[in-house]
Amino acid sequence: MFKTKKEKEAIENYKKHLSIALESMNLFIEQVSSLLAGNWNRILEIERVIYRKEREGDELRRRNEYLFSEGLMFPADRMILINLSEEIDKLIDKIQQVSRILVLRKPSKEAIEFLSEAGIMEYLETTRKSVVTLSEAIVALLEGEGDVIKKAHAVETYESEADEIKIEMLKKLYSEENQLDILSLLQIEKLILWIDGISDKAEDASDVIVLITAKMRP
Repeated sequence: MFKTKKEKEAIENYKKHLSIALESMNLFIEQVSSLLAGNWNRILEIERVIYRKEREGDELRRRNEYLFSEGLMFPADRMILINLSEEIDKLIDKIQQVSRILVLRKPSKEAIEFLSEAGIMEYLETTRKSVVTLSEAIVALLEGEGDVIKKAHAVETYESEADEIKIEMLKKLYSEENQLDILSLLQIEKLILWIDGISDKAEDASDVIVLITAKMRP
């Protein structure tokens, strides 16, 4: 699909963009792990790193938009590929936004205990799988190798699994609302919901992959 020098540059930009998404997701998991371990300084440090990663992602998105605006690919194909770049960017944005929730207010001891007991790490691992699988699907699409549609559908599966975990965590949170102060409850609720937004964004990007695959196939 991509043959010219500029087209190959666009591929590399996509790969770098995906690498930033994966790095940001792994950093966020480390941030939550640091929260459970009580390492507040590391939490703050990681948030700053993720913020810088998000800025790097913006630059890559803009670079690809510039390449496509110069006439790369056919007009109809340009728009859908630009859309894919935007969806990757939205995924990174969401990770950065969720990361920031943790540093806005130092969670109480009770809140941290709740997150640990409610299975926050399992939730994050399922979410991470949606991001990893999305990356694999996009690379397969760009390189014309592998079952792209199968991988795109796998992203949807992980999103559904994450959604089920989210519901169970929220049920547990609301059943123990009397054990938490209102600010902690709201912070945890927002954290749970916004983590779900990460896999939602991964699924949105997978939908674009399906459209590109259908359009590009002879």
